[in-house]
Amino acid sequence: MSDLPEFSNAADTRARNNARAGGGGTAGPLVSIVIPNHNYAGYLPGCLDSIRAQNMDTRCLEVLFVDDASTDGSLDLARRLVPKMDLAAWRVFGVPRAGRPGPVRNAGLAQARGRFLLTLDPDDELLPDFLPQTVRALEAGADVAYPDYLREEAGHSGPESATAHPVCAVPLRDYHKLLLANQNILPPTALFRRDLWERGARFRHATLYEDWDFWIQLALLGARFAHVTEPLYLHRAHAGSFSAMAHADDDRSKARLVVDNPVFFPSWTRTWARGVLCGASASGSMGRGVIPVLPEHAARHTPR
Repeated sequence: MSDLPEFSNAADTRARNNARAGGGGTAGPLVSIVIPNHNYAGYLPGCLDSIRAQNMDTRCLEVLFVDDASTDGSLDLARRLVPKMDLAAWRVFGVPRAGRPGPVRNAGLAQARGRFLLTLDPDDELLPDFLPQTVRALEAGADVAYPDYLREEAGHSGPESATAHPVCAVPLRDYHKLLLANQNILPPTALFRRDLWERGARFRHATLYEDWDFWIQLALLGARFAHVTEPLYLHRAHAGSFSAMAHADDDRSKARLVVDNPVFFPSWTRTWARGVLCGASASGSMGRGVIPVLPEHAARHTPR
């Protein structure tokens, strides 16, 4: 935790929850939304507005804004905007510079009290039915709910740009273990049960594919995945994003993911990963964001 002062409505929230529960209850928020931020002040109003516009009572939501040592005024802006939202609870605080979203997400999730948890990047926006539909999926028995999404190709433009960027719908695949082992079939923004966090799942720093690694951890914990077949949030792809960094170190990031989750992958994929990390010469690449899970593919691409 940073030495920066934390802003929250924790005391008000405890009183409100006690009142709802008849004076001595411990009811908490239904959903906790963690927003990890570094220098995305320009996108933050839109992100928060998208939470406010959900087709559900936002007084069952908790928002935790966690700032990764921004230099653009993000933290002060969040301190002005978040308290104006009608929420069950909120916290705004900073952490020492991490340089990647995972540790910042972990810092927020460690303080989240919701029954269901969501990490939302500040340059993305939820569509109005995101929470109603994903909450419904979890209440029906799923442990993780992920929707299709809209992808905006922002390039090098910032939020202040007046240029219209192309937007396309991205349909995802239904969950299957081999599909997730082969490539990341989940978006960064998916709702999951807090007990998966409590059982030890974390965003880890060994691989730049932090999201993919996290979903594999949930699968290894026995999570049941539900795919909502409708675009329910807007994802902005731009040159400054952390995912662009992951793509630049693709093979090693994928190999590290395999080595850290060995039981999720077949033996020939583990052999491929060890070869990549040992620095041997690879015979071609499987392609960005693709791990060889079939034996013939692993044999063809295993470094010699």
